[in-house]
Amino acid sequence: MELKSRQVQLLRSLSQSVGKGLPLADVMSEFGVSRRTVYYDISRINDWLTSAGLGSVSVEDQCLRARGVQWSSVERLSGSADQRYFSVAERQSMAFLRIALSSEPVTIGVLMDSFGVSRNTVIADVHEIRESLDSLGLSLSSVAAAGYEVLGDEITIRKRIWSSLKELADSGHAHDAKRFLQAALVRVTNNDIDYYALCRSLIKQYESDLKTRCFLESNGLEGMMVQVSWLRGLAGNSVVMGRDEQITLMGTVSYRSVQCSAEKLKSVGIALPSEEILYITSLLLGIKTADFAHQSEEDAYVSSLAESLIGNFERVACLTFVNKEFVKEQLSHHIRPLFYRQKYGIPVHNPLTDDVRKMYPMSFEFCRRAAIESGMGSLSDDELAFLTIYLSSDLDSKMLERGDTSADRVLIVGADNMSTATLVRDQLSQACGISFDWSTADSEKLHRWTLESYAVVLALVPLPPEMRSDNMVEVTPFFSEENKHQIYGVLKRNRIISRYDSLIGGILDIMSENMPEGDSSWLGSDHLYFELFKFFDDGGRCTVNSHAPMVGDAHIREDTVILESGGTWQQAVLRCAEALQGDSAGSSLVERMKNLVRGPRFMYYRMACDVVVVRCPVQGDKGARVAAQIALCDDGVVFPDGAPAKIVICISTINRYSHWGTLFSIYELFSDRGVVDRFEDECRRRSGRAGGKGQTCLRSAS
Repeated sequence: MELKSRQVQLLRSLSQSVGKGLPLADVMSEFGVSRRTVYYDISRINDWLTSAGLGSVSVEDQCLRARGVQWSSVERLSGSADQRYFSVAERQSMAFLRIALSSEPVTIGVLMDSFGVSRNTVIADVHEIRESLDSLGLSLSSVAAAGYEVLGDEITIRKRIWSSLKELADSGHAHDAKRFLQAALVRVTNNDIDYYALCRSLIKQYESDLKTRCFLESNGLEGMMVQVSWLRGLAGNSVVMGRDEQITLMGTVSYRSVQCSAEKLKSVGIALPSEEILYITSLLLGIKTADFAHQSEEDAYVSSLAESLIGNFERVACLTFVNKEFVKEQLSHHIRPLFYRQKYGIPVHNPLTDDVRKMYPMSFEFCRRAAIESGMGSLSDDELAFLTIYLSSDLDSKMLERGDTSADRVLIVGADNMSTATLVRDQLSQACGISFDWSTADSEKLHRWTLESYAVVLALVPLPPEMRSDNMVEVTPFFSEENKHQIYGVLKRNRIISRYDSLIGGILDIMSENMPEGDSSWLGSDHLYFELFKFFDDGGRCTVNSHAPMVGDAHIREDTVILESGGTWQQAVLRCAEALQGDSAGSSLVERMKNLVRGPRFMYYRMACDVVVVRCPVQGDKGARVAAQIALCDDGVVFPDGAPAKIVICISTINRYSHWGTLFSIYELFSDRGVVDRFEDECRRRSGRAGGKGQTCLRSAS
């Protein structure tokens, strides 16, 4: 006869306590068994010792003691000096595997025979297993004839099986688990082959197909989980993935490799459903992101990720989406496939990436920063291009960016001949001084959705209301003053042109203040505005040569606010708001920011370690302009995120887009650590004059 591993371990423990004995209570606690099981083990040990004439053991005063045992012979004859026994947790893990994977009924009697324990011990183990499953949303049912069965979400059951296998492998019982899986598969398929070796062959074929190496764990858990997939799948219990995840996996070379191997498995009695082919593919690809016990948790994560990305895009771009639910709905369709690509490490190719980066460089950069803020890491340009498209779905067509040709294009509708078109073109060029890219179209062939791509649409014939657009002006072949006024209004709303509003307005104000008394109303003429625009435009649109390009952005104020030591972030924001508001009688920016810094709608973005950008909305204020004010504090002011900032940049926004050029310049400029260091050095140099204003020149610092 042979002793079980627990009985061998009991003998070893007894040999180390000669003269003292082992209290029964300690034995029951150490091995996690009942009193009856201990007496059963003693009976088996005595039978074995007596048959070899090696002595005996007995229970005296509730202690287990040895009587005349020849320990050297015991160790030699048992041949089990290094044999391990199942602890309570290990036995319960093995019991769970039997319940979840056996094709035959698993009853209390089966578990008693499998582990050599009493009925009470099995009942106690089952109670512990049931409680652990309840915490995962699973249940353990029992039927007299059918035995125990695990019920619940299949992916959660697989994760619980993985956890049990890992516990057994970590404690040196991987061989026991492999032996059980082998026996279970032999019973199911009636084919006695080495199924673990078959798993290794599948994995080697996978590595060959992908021309790579699968760095599987040394204890072979992935191979055992493939066998688990076979057993659960053949029993009709398959993992059901969402459609997006299925499509993501089915488009990979990994899936095609596993699919080919699955066809070969049919010859040994393993016919897998398509769901299990997908599951095995996911095992071999591995998981790169957060894992979830329930599908509902994954759904909640994807939804929160979409919300977080939208919220961070608003903070980074200093805007508020008008229809946030629409954006979330559109973005969610893409977030889930992106999540699965990250989860399985699957690259994606976006044929529109170069076009998106060229047409929407600012949106692309803001999206990149928002993704990092949302915990998505450094996504590839292909993924960012997709996100840029979705996040821009609610941004109207007036969102024109550097590189977009919309500010250069003019459409003439209804010109009878080329002479009429040439006449209109010459009048517009003369009025604005801008060299446009011209197009003509017949009113009958006009499409409404194409009109927004032009800076201005000049209609020489009446058009129906459904064909109207905000950038359309009805004109005659010879422009009237009203025609010119309307055209100027449309062009001045164009972002590329309006980015110079603050600079041109400042020049006109200086001229007005220094003019002799008299009529200065001509300073506000549209014609003068575009004459000045010619000198600042750097896009090659003007008919005169522009001066050398300016370094920095004209909307960033050159004077900086210096904060005294011990100041707060609220004080920094309000000081900047005061500077931005200036003497404007029609602005209520300071009062608005006082309310915002006390509430949840305050919006800021930490673009770098020491640099924070704050949004200061001035929509609706009379004479509102885009501008950026810089505040410096040598000690730093601590923002609500708990980190200090030595440079606070407040940017006033008059709508959703006009400030983007300035904001983009700020991100480019202060992403250079050298620029940040120079501003901080300047602040330290001037810290003796806290509270004053100086002339720290942004252009020289950059």
